[in-house]
Amino acid sequence: MDQYSSSLVDTSLDLTIGVTRMRVEEDPPTSALVEELNRVSAENKKLSEMLTLMCDNYNVLRKQLMEYVNKSNITERDQISPPKKRKSPAREDAFSCAVIGGVSESSSTDQDEYLCKKQREETVVKEKVSRVYYKTEASDTTLVVKDGYQWRKYGQKVTRDNPSPRAYFKCACAPSCSVKKKVQRSVEDQSVLVATYEGEHNHPMPSQIDSNNGLNRHISHGGSASTPVAANRRSSLTVPVTTVDMIESKKVTSPTSRIDFPQVQKLLVEQMASSLTKDPNFTAALAAAVTGKLYQQNHTEK
Repeated sequence: MDQYSSSLVDTSLDLTIGVTRMRVEEDPPTSALVEELNRVSAENKKLSEMLTLMCDNYNVLRKQLMEYVNKSNITERDQISPPKKRKSPAREDAFSCAVIGGVSESSSTDQDEYLCKKQREETVVKEKVSRVYYKTEASDTTLVVKDGYQWRKYGQKVTRDNPSPRAYFKCACAPSCSVKKKVQRSVEDQSVLVATYEGEHNHPMPSQIDSNNGLNRHISHGGSASTPVAANRRSSLTVPVTTVDMIESKKVTSPTSRIDFPQVQKLLVEQMASSLTKDPNFTAALAAAVTGKLYQQNHTEK
């Protein structure tokens, strides 16, 4: 049987075409890679924390260095310049002075002084604004108000709320007298001039000065008025001064309460004349002056 089987021919068909079998190599295990990745991530995180801590320490050191430098500068400045003398709290806001080597130096800035001065000027102007109404003729188209003072016109313009133009005047004694005046016709009544004054005059009226000078010339020309009489005359001239409040009251809103300046001037003249006639010294001086004048005229005619 064994011999028979060995003598048989192997008739099996080999279907392979000569291609060798390929062995598929398996990948290494991924656990090692995952472990390496975790290690690198942990190292990066640790480095980031160290860098953050280093930045914080740098900022703290830098802040301490700046504080030390500032303190050093302040100490050096205090050693070079002596301490300033502290003034009272009331005047501390206005200015503070430090005396260095006998020379006074003001530590307040020019801007602060300018603002304080401007605020004071505005306060004074607001407190001294007055308005006066003057009655004029219907045919009078000028904006001239005769209030006893001399003015200089420096401008004129038309406003939106009034068809009549507004004229601007300043005192003829400027810049020593800073009073200003605005004149414009009333919207309700075109025959009424509204004069707005800003400030107060620091000098008497020119008309009063002229009248006083005329009386002085009259009495001195007579030659018989003594010094006490002249002193009494001057005192009598200064007594009957009547102050007229020309400031418009806030309660008056209509142009019915107006002040006629010629009537006020007439009242002042009457009061002055009555007070002068009641003074016996002035009467005697006036009589002596008139007598001396008549005597000189008669002597000249002869």
